[in-house]
Amino acid sequence: MNDNESFLRKQAWDYFTIHASQRITTFNFYLVLSSLLSTTYFSSFKSDSNLQSARPGLAVLLVCFSFIFWKLDKRNRYLIKNAESALKIFEAKEDAADPQTKLFTVEASAERTPIRIMSPIKTILKRDFSYSNCFNLVFLGFASIGLVDIFRALFRAACG
Repeated sequence: MNDNESFLRKQAWDYFTIHASQRITTFNFYLVLSSLLSTTYFSSFKSDSNLQSARPGLAVLLVCFSFIFWKLDKRNRYLIKNAESALKIFEAKEDAADPQTKLFTVEASAERTPIRIMSPIKTILKRDFSYSNCFNLVFLGFASIGLVDIFRALFRAACG
């Protein structure tokens, strides 16, 4: 491998590392922020709470933050996939004795393994979830809390 390829490989690895780290950090920040909002939201249901009037705003914030952080996660995921593509090219150029040492290439071929059709429950219990699947479930969960309250408020307003 010449100096230029070595530089580009290091650049791709650094790019991958930065964006993978950024993705986890951003998600952690989202979890803390949404947990605080949710705690405040659920505290507003206490009879002696003075936060009842803030409940609709908290619900809207939960939905907005979930959407914004979901979009940020999609962007980070795209940047990580970019770096993985570059690293796969460098792995293809290597003449390693054991193909298992080509981690990005091995992972990509494992992703193409056909999925057997199972019942939804067996699928959930047996299949591995990606970070994206797990993150999306968390985004959806927090957004659902806000959406339920928004629809509840709209229903109350419509019914008078």
